[in-house]
Amino acid sequence: MTLGNLSIILAAVGIILLITEVLLPTHGVLAFIGIGSIIGAIITSFLINVWLGLGSIAGGVTIMPVIGAWLVNIWPRTRVGRQLVLPSHDHSPRPLEPLPVQIGQTGITVSELRPMGTCEFAGQRIEVISDLGIIPPGKQIRVVNITNRRPTVRAIG
Repeated sequence: MTLGNLSIILAAVGIILLITEVLLPTHGVLAFIGIGSIIGAIITSFLINVWLGLGSIAGGVTIMPVIGAWLVNIWPRTRVGRQLVLPSHDHSPRPLEPLPVQIGQTGITVSELRPMGTCEFAGQRIEVISDLGIIPPGKQIRVVNITNRRPTVRAIG
């Protein structure tokens, strides 16, 4: 086997291993071996002729951005790419609906607040947090703060 044939075989094996790494979950093992094979092909090209080695490096440096752009932009739209790449989701935030209570509004406890529980404000039940200890059911309360969209209440009287 001549050095030229060895260089071609090493480059082909390296490319095949890199493509296989994209399709199989080997955690980089095949990519590592494939890159080593391509480096071996470049070294073998240098042993044949210095200009051939420089040409192989220049060709690799030139083609890698093209392959990278193809993998990012076009490959996910192919049949195999659609099966392997997760679909993108619209991450636009939903508008928050306004809270049914305001600071200073009064209500009645439905359950015991220890410190969380349920209170009723104008016929609507809402989960709240007690500001100062345990509040028994049926007690009048007032909203004193709203933190993380959850009202904090305090017993009246």
